[in-house]
Amino acid sequence: MTQPTGCLRPADEPRLRPDRQGRPVRAFGRRASCPRRRIQQFSSDKTEPVDTHPPMTQDDPNVIPPGRDPTTFTGAAISPGVGMGPAWLVVDLLESPPDPAAIARDQIAGEWSRILTSFEQTRRELEDAALRIEEQFDAALAGIFRAHGMMLDGILSSGEIERELESLVGAEAAVRRVFRRLHERFKALKAPTLQQRADDVADLGRRVLRHLWGVAGSSLEHVPAGNVLVVERLLPSDVVPLSRRGVAAIVVGALASGAHAAMLAREKRIPVVAGPPGIVRRIRNLEELLVDGSRGTIVVSPDAETRRTFQARREAFEGAAVRCRGACREPAFTLDRERVTVEANLGAHDDVELAIDNGADGVGLFRIEQLYLARTLPPSEDELFEELRALTAPLRGRPVTIRLLDVGGDKPVPFLPHPVEPNPSLGRRGVRLLLEYPQLARTQLGALVRLAQEQDVRILVPMVTLEADIREMRALFDATLATFPGAKRPPFGAMIETPAAALGVATIARHVDFLSVGTNDLAQYTLAAGRDDPAVSHYYDDTHAAVLRLLAIAISDAPDVPIALCGELAGREETMPQLLRLGFRSLSMAPGLIPGAKELIRGLRLGEG
Repeated sequence: MTQPTGCLRPADEPRLRPDRQGRPVRAFGRRASCPRRRIQQFSSDKTEPVDTHPPMTQDDPNVIPPGRDPTTFTGAAISPGVGMGPAWLVVDLLESPPDPAAIARDQIAGEWSRILTSFEQTRRELEDAALRIEEQFDAALAGIFRAHGMMLDGILSSGEIERELESLVGAEAAVRRVFRRLHERFKALKAPTLQQRADDVADLGRRVLRHLWGVAGSSLEHVPAGNVLVVERLLPSDVVPLSRRGVAAIVVGALASGAHAAMLAREKRIPVVAGPPGIVRRIRNLEELLVDGSRGTIVVSPDAETRRTFQARREAFEGAAVRCRGACREPAFTLDRERVTVEANLGAHDDVELAIDNGADGVGLFRIEQLYLARTLPPSEDELFEELRALTAPLRGRPVTIRLLDVGGDKPVPFLPHPVEPNPSLGRRGVRLLLEYPQLARTQLGALVRLAQEQDVRILVPMVTLEADIREMRALFDATLATFPGAKRPPFGAMIETPAAALGVATIARHVDFLSVGTNDLAQYTLAAGRDDPAVSHYYDDTHAAVLRLLAIAISDAPDVPIALCGELAGREETMPQLLRLGFRSLSMAPGLIPGAKELIRGLRLGEG
């Protein structure tokens, strides 16, 4: 089996150097969205950052004069909450405007020498990373770094950088121009495998530029607690370290409300506002910002009165959260004594204790993809059982719904071939991939049957579309269960995530003990709008009448099977009364939303219109 190439891309580091007005500006290169991201730690130095930035002139549109009047920008409200603090401006090394100053012809040799040194430093860095990964992982992954080294040699020997120097631009500008040009060339190619090389070229360019400016360290993990991150793009992998750092809020150039990064920010309770266009270039580093993620507003350089008003709103927001948390461990009953179960959505490496502390009645969705994505071989049944046993141990006494592996499509794993598909979102994903590789399913089912002998475990099949999907998976489940004579049978369920599944729920329900509606995918497939795509974010609306109609059908057409609601919609307070009146009595959401959801439920009377 061949390993995918062009996937492993180490993170680029921040940089800071005063500009000509003496203002520090931090910068970093975007981390690649790679399933093996956890081994990126081997590619960066462990020293504190020596931050640099190319100087800017007063005429540069990015430079904002000090002491400007308070300014309010309105963007898209992505994650609710209010945050205030100094801006921590992060810009892409390849996108930063080059120093416009020309060099003299007698400086070309010196600039070329600097470039050669930076390429050699980058080459050594790649080889060091390859050796470390070879020792701790395997040679195949290390080979990716070595392939990047060969690509680096090819770029240097092409003569393009030398030609740029001949036009009398400095080393940084020459390197940036060449790597950006190569990046665009690869992006323009028709073959998807070659298009993927564009990201590799961009990351190499950022590495070389980092050495030209003398940078070390890691990326967003150095954002100081209490600062407001200002960044052009936000990846899901950025959000977790930012929440641990205690970032006050995030202002992002572009982000769809349905994007994974947006969902994770809401889960981690980080206020986020996206846009308006050009917002990153209109904020100065360390300038005071007030960010209202509930209203979508950003106040730059607030006056004293605005600051006091905002501070009062923040204290009220935080006070409400504290009050909710005080009663969160108690069951949630409506005023007319209807019990509503409120459970948590968790990933394999998420904080289980956080779910418990926030009063989760159980886990409505436990994702196991993280146990697979960083491996070159899938875990054995014994390995998976032991890992899940350890991860779920704190949850004993609470039901835990564990979803089978949901990969494929746009979520490939290293150990399975992933041929190019015309439309990955509509291709081999979830149950389709499990049925294509039944041994992969048997391993998971065996581990979960064993775990069910010790704990209240439920098995959930992802991305079921047709009755045939769940019928075949049920046969695999029954056959696996038969290999454990006398074993207790865990409940077996299906995820309803497509319009076809919602409309055909009656036939799917014949083969399961329970159902769970995944509203994130259901909304994007119903409205034909990718939830990660800012360009169609105005189409993606999980409260749209068409989505709610499908939820009503799922409830009415499978009256004898317990049905839960899982996804962003389940935790949205403004639609919760409507969802409960449709008939849902089990909701699963981000742990941080549970206290507020329970407080809201206790104030509802479902008999009211």
